[in-house]
Amino acid sequence: MTDDVRRARAAFLWVGVIVPLALFVLAAAVIIAWMPELPEPMAIHWGSEGVDGFASQWGYIAASIGIGAGVIILLAAITAFAHRLPQSSTKPAVAPWSVTARFMGAINLGLGAMIAFIAVAGAALQRGLSDAADTPGIGIWTLVGFGLLVGFTVLGWFLQPKSPRVFAPNGAAAERIPLAAGEKLVWVGTANMSRIGVVVLLAAVAFLAIRAAMLIAEGDAGWWIYGVATVVIALLVSSTLTFRVRVNARGLSARSLLGWPRTQIPLSDIERVETVEIDPFREFGGWGWRLSMDGRRGIVLRTGEALQVTQSSGRVFVVTLDGASEVAAVLETLRTEPTSSMNKERS
Repeated sequence: MTDDVRRARAAFLWVGVIVPLALFVLAAAVIIAWMPELPEPMAIHWGSEGVDGFASQWGYIAASIGIGAGVIILLAAITAFAHRLPQSSTKPAVAPWSVTARFMGAINLGLGAMIAFIAVAGAALQRGLSDAADTPGIGIWTLVGFGLLVGFTVLGWFLQPKSPRVFAPNGAAAERIPLAAGEKLVWVGTANMSRIGVVVLLAAVAFLAIRAAMLIAEGDAGWWIYGVATVVIALLVSSTLTFRVRVNARGLSARSLLGWPRTQIPLSDIERVETVEIDPFREFGGWGWRLSMDGRRGIVLRTGEALQVTQSSGRVFVVTLDGASEVAAVLETLRTEPTSSMNKERS
């Protein structure tokens, strides 16, 4: 691990973990000091007609600050350990730090400021009340909280050093396949989401669906928000789990099993073909059809080897595949011998 990586990780620890948790401790201390002046139970949720949810004083702290602290710790853990997820390659991973980690640290600081502020504001509105049902609306303070989220996220970004670039921009150049006269070369295969990625995404869809069902059972008019979110997320997840990849005389084609998203790059538009090692979280901020901070785009479904294609315009497209070196060789051969015609199909 280089000194730059150590500095970046230390800054993330302070900005994305220590300071947000310190804000929560401070907020909890303020609310505890106000307890003699607060109603029992306290208001914890506001609807269109006023307060519609209550909890004990300690329950208020657990529901607001406790859950917030859990979110901060979870996001920090994902950032720190995402590079240890299962890989499709036996090659060792490189030092795990990136622009994505810097952004996650900034987001944690923004979330910490927003959650701590809204928790204290909600308690302040209830000071001196005997019945929490009389608590005025919290809407304006929630908007202020979102403003703090944006402001502290920007501050958290600049409080951290520029993230070290720890991955190579170029990979191994593709080799050509010797062809006999009259032969045609084709490769057909699939790019699949890693198992842990499928589990995480399906769990997120299941959570939204269960939450929508619970709200329907409770007669809450807000159920449709979760319902719409469930349908949209389910469609997005379904469109990114598996892609059909084809390399032939027309070029490179990658299409989701649902038909979208779809990418087509003709042979005439390909300048360079390589194989690279990809870390989805570190380089692309996650899994699926992604855009990276360095301008690359592509289908990033698992850690490991990937086909990387540089177009004439300089744009770079990547797709994670088992046997990416073979796919690269097929594409490179077709690119340099576009008139060959071989009746051999590889998949």
